[in-house]
Amino acid sequence: MSTSVPPASSRTWALWLGIAALLSTVVALCVALLKVRAGADTTDVVLSAGGGFAATAGLCLAVPAAVKELKRLS
Repeated sequence: MSTSVPPASSRTWALWLGIAALLSTVVALCVALLKVRAGADTTDVVLSAGGGFAATAGLCLAVPAAVKELKRLS
């Protein structure tokens, strides 16, 4: 049975996705804690934390594309 090692770019992408998910989760937790301390109700806390997670994940996923484009232009 042969096992193939994934290319380095695949491993790098998987690592970046893991870091992006972790960072997005930390941001969502911080937003949730701030909203709870401000006295917001549960629905507002969940929606705000979800928005923080989505915004951070979107920015983290845009960074590799921007870096690739900048490398291409150089």
